[in-house]
Amino acid sequence: MTTVPDATQAAQGRGGRLLRFPLVKIVMATVLAVATAKLMLALARAVAGQEARIIWPQVLAAIAVLLTYGAYVRHVEKRAATELSPSRALPELGVGLAIGAAMVAAQVGILYALGYYQVSGMNAWTMQFVQPLAVMLLVGVLEEVIGRGIVFRITEESLGSWPAIAISALLFGLVHLPNEGAGILAIGITVAAGAFFAAAYMVTRRLWLCIGIHVAWNYTLGSIFSSAVSGHESKGLLVGNLTGPDWISGGSFGLEASILTLLSLVLVGGWFLRLAWTRGHFVAARRRRVTAPMA
Repeated sequence: MTTVPDATQAAQGRGGRLLRFPLVKIVMATVLAVATAKLMLALARAVAGQEARIIWPQVLAAIAVLLTYGAYVRHVEKRAATELSPSRALPELGVGLAIGAAMVAAQVGILYALGYYQVSGMNAWTMQFVQPLAVMLLVGVLEEVIGRGIVFRITEESLGSWPAIAISALLFGLVHLPNEGAGILAIGITVAAGAFFAAAYMVTRRLWLCIGIHVAWNYTLGSIFSSAVSGHESKGLLVGNLTGPDWISGGSFGLEASILTLLSLVLVGGWFLRLAWTRGHFVAARRRRVTAPMA
């Protein structure tokens, strides 16, 4: 006797298959992350006092994005969110912060030695330098959750590591197209940055390292050295100025459009890829994984 599934079971089956489709998962998870950030920012600003609004809305929004992503993974993908493992959060965030700050400082140091970065003074330390840290925390969390936790990871599950690096890096570059000074070199280097962050994720298979690098990179660049961050003007602790041809100073896009940034991304990103390879963290395409060799 044959049992025919009823219409409800068939619809549930179709719905389940739809939710497992990679592009659907990417779009749904991205919308959830962005909507969570905007909603939490609005709620926190409405409730917080005037003084608290400069820090806590961004911090709470970053936490909310991480919690929402973890809930999505558990309830939609039906697995533990190992990429948000709390046991390694603090040490990997710390290492990431150190790497991001060191990379920026090294580039600025080279430009200073070459005479392309001049310091004319120092601003007094005030709370105005704390607010950008909260902003960059939200930016780092949101961009890494979307760029690496969602786009890269889900694409990698279907196509393998190398295509996922290429696709996620290209999308990372394209979303920066509207930014001030986003010329060919700037976008090309931003694409390289997308590949760099994917490599950082692959080293640990967790998001903490790349979040730490992203936050420290942006904050050190803008709030310490006063360089534009992806085309957004910044006032930093040091009253500094980048000069010289655009290919070395980055022009209005900032240091991230400098050839020095490209060199640092290639060198450190290549090291990350090597670490990921030696640790066996590369993923083959799904078709190659499920095809068994013939006897």
